[in-house]
Amino acid sequence: MRLYTTEVKTPAGGIQRLMAEQNGKLIDLNAVGGRMYEAAGDTNPQQLADANLPNDMITFFANGKRSLSAGYDALKFISESKITEGLAGQNLIYSFDEVTVLAPVTHPGIVFDGMVYEGHVKHHYGEIPSGYYKRPVWNTQYTDPVAGTGAPLHKPKYTKQFDFEFEMGFYIGKRGSNIKPEEALDYVAGFTIFNDLSARDAQADEAVMALGPAKGKFFFNSLIMGPCVVTKDELPDYDDLAMTARVNGEIVTENRTSGMLFSLGQLVAQISEDAYLNPGDFIGLGTSPEGNATCSKLGRWLEVGDEIEFTIEKIGTIRNKVVD
Repeated sequence: MRLYTTEVKTPAGGIQRLMAEQNGKLIDLNAVGGRMYEAAGDTNPQQLADANLPNDMITFFANGKRSLSAGYDALKFISESKITEGLAGQNLIYSFDEVTVLAPVTHPGIVFDGMVYEGHVKHHYGEIPSGYYKRPVWNTQYTDPVAGTGAPLHKPKYTKQFDFEFEMGFYIGKRGSNIKPEEALDYVAGFTIFNDLSARDAQADEAVMALGPAKGKFFFNSLIMGPCVVTKDELPDYDDLAMTARVNGEIVTENRTSGMLFSLGQLVAQISEDAYLNPGDFIGLGTSPEGNATCSKLGRWLEVGDEIEFTIEKIGTIRNKVVD
């Protein structure tokens, strides 16, 4: 299932709705659920819809198979039904131009970002540190700058080295600790595209003091995620998908999600050792080889006016423009 967090305009202002994509349209799962349970004869159809098809991505994740199954039922129901309005008279089906697509989870619990691709590590450090091969490593980041496709990329005034990082990431779907590598996928809700923006000169200054990421990665809209989350049942080949980055319409890097030194399972196991992961936490696998501006065909830092597009096969495309 392709799940989106959207903002719908109403006379009272914008409201967030969780939707699923079907046949190029967006389906309001909660609103359809009310009609679905009404048709099944339930005496409290909206209450049941709120429980099984919550209008919040993290709660949807935490419900696990219950919400996933109800979501597929709702998509089947609306495809076979002639009903056009929800129980409160609201729309059930939207076109993409009727909504604003936000990040799939607008406020993740914690953002972890790994480094599972050797090519990026070599570009970043020059020589790969010996400690890199001992265990998966990652950093943690602030969650306030999370934004979605279409959001402006605000180039910080303090940087001359504005960079992108092209990654695939995933959301945790259930609470767990000391997770075994072979069981890690049981804790994954789904996958998305991740642009982990960086101010490299600020990041370098912080690294000298063995600190950060601080202002190297903490600024407006520095964590772009989206456009949707594709549930893991639809991406069994998540570890071998085509990745393409474009700047101003020109391809600057082509890669695949394969070639990880450490697997998704190993990364989850390391992060969760003697610690909890919770629904809504986000884990980036790490920047793909040639997944930075300067090591790609672009060969320069990002500038105001640049439009960046990241596409991952079977997930979609995020598109954002650099502004002052």
